[in-house]
Formats: sequence, C-alpha cells, structure tokens
Amino acid sequence: MTELVNIEITPAQLIERYIKLRDEKKANEDRYATFMRENFIAPMEDIEVKLLDYLNRTGGDNFASPAGTAFKKQSTSVTVADQREFKRHIIGGELWDLIEWRPAKTAINELVEGGDVLPPGLNRTVYMTVNIRRK
Repeated sequence: MTELVNIEITPAQLIERYIKLRDEKKANEDRYATFMRENFIAPMEDIEVKLLDYLNRTGGDNFASPAGTAFKKQSTSVTVADQREFKRHIIGGELWDLIEWRPAKTAINELVEGGDVLPPGLNRTVYMTVNIRRK
C-alpha cells in the first residue's frame, strides 16, 4: 500500500504559483474576450444594424418572423459634462430627485480613520485580504 507523502509547500512557492495562475487567467480572459467578440458579439451587432436599417427603411417599429421578432427599442444615456455646474444646479434648486446618493468611500474612510464617528445610517466593514505582486 502506498502512503501519501505530505509535501510542505513554502510561501515562496505559493506566491510563484499564484502569479503563474494569475497570468494564465488574464491570458485566457483576453483570448476568451477576443473569441466572444469575433464569434458572437460582432456578428450579432452586425445583424442588429441590418435589422434596424430594415425597420428604418420600411418605416416599421417591429418585424415578426417564424423564428422571433425584431423591434426598435429606444435607449437613453445621461452623463455629467460639468460636475461643478450640475452640483450647483441641484443644490441651488434643491432638486434632490435628480441625483442618486451613495457614500463616498474614500471620504468616509478618512473621516473615521481621523477619529470621527461614522455618520449615521452607514455601515463600514474593514477586512484583511492578501494581495500578491510580481517583483
């Protein structure tokens, strides 16, 4: 009967293995992203463009086929062009429903680490992890 040998792995070997795995993971993620773009995302986007062009040329909002239905959908993007001006508008007009609130993590951490009390209504959790960097 063969006994299993307990081989001690050193921290240096663990770091080396971690860096190798991280590099392989990144390389595979890049290959997978390229594969997905070439084989699925780009061809599907091409089909979407062709179907939208067809709907625009025919003046239709949708097209039904035995396989499914293509239809126009309006999407809207809202981004901030001038943060200072936008803040001034919100605060000056008290237009609070035009913004979404969330705590600023860096400012909250600086406040608490400086000895102040965590503002009411917030939770703050500090946890330890291990990071590994290459030499």
